[in-house]
Amino acid sequence: MVIIGGGIIGASTLYHLAKEGVRDCVLLERDRFASGTTWHAAGLTTRIRDSRGQSRLVQYTCDLFQSLEAETGQATATARTAPLHRDESDPP
Repeated sequence: MVIIGGGIIGASTLYHLAKEGVRDCVLLERDRFASGTTWHAAGLTTRIRDSRGQSRLVQYTCDLFQSLEAETGQATATARTAPLHRDESDPP
């Protein structure tokens, strides 16, 4: 199987295939791994989303980020932070 693109979608696809035991895979990237648009959105994992499905996906992603360092032995520098949301229904 060939996965084209080393951004978050390609990397995630390869990771999850490997977790399922698929071994005959290769990821192709035209430049540097995670150097395209993916790095612009690093850390945008706020849990408040438009739908329950999106919220569940972000929760899964946050949990995965927290477990990757223990799983791989590679430092991820993942830190949980809390966003601040302003109520715009009552302007200052």
